[in-house]
Amino acid sequence: MESEHTYEPAPIPRKGLAITSLVLGIIGLPTLGLCFVGGIGGILLGVMALNKVKSDPARYGGKGMAIAGIITSAVSCTLAIPGIIAAIAIPNLIKSQQAAHETAALNEVLAIGRAQVLYSVTKGHGQYTDLPTLNALGLIDTTLASGQKGGYEFTSEPVVSGSQSMFDTTAIPAKVGTFGSGNRSFGSNETMIVYEAEGAVLLKATPTDRRPAGGTPVE
Repeated sequence: MESEHTYEPAPIPRKGLAITSLVLGIIGLPTLGLCFVGGIGGILLGVMALNKVKSDPARYGGKGMAIAGIITSAVSCTLAIPGIIAAIAIPNLIKSQQAAHETAALNEVLAIGRAQVLYSVTKGHGQYTDLPTLNALGLIDTTLASGQKGGYEFTSEPVVSGSQSMFDTTAIPAKVGTFGSGNRSFGSNETMIVYEAEGAVLLKATPTDRRPAGGTPVE
């Protein structure tokens, strides 16, 4: 009499971790590692899958998929690195450029003030003038005389009140904000005090009050 034997089917190896790792790696290639996080996750899951295959090969499989998942996830992370660096560096670069534009504008306002004083004590006979005239006499450069330089718009005009001669100089960023050319405005006059204000503000004084409204002296 033949003996009866019961055979249990071999368990199907589990490949969930390996499959997930590979899927994250494949998706990560066109999406820059799913913003880097997905790429890291794919690598970790792939390593975990390999460890399980090594420790319990009877229950876990998908070694090839796990390796492929690790490789594709690593490549996606590598592709994401330049984007991450750019995301960090570009805002800092823009802020540095804005600061440089603001410093240059402040220096130009001071230069215009010196030119106005020099004009007043020579050709002006106690009076002040405008930017084109200062340029014609070689007291300021042509670009500044045009009223636009270094991302800023400049004005300088004589102000006459009775027998007193005065002038107002302003410098306003052409564009403000995160990607603007600057975020501070400047203004000055015959007192040679430079005032500043946040944003695009026309810092002009009145004939009776030579401190521009909303302006704070630059220290």
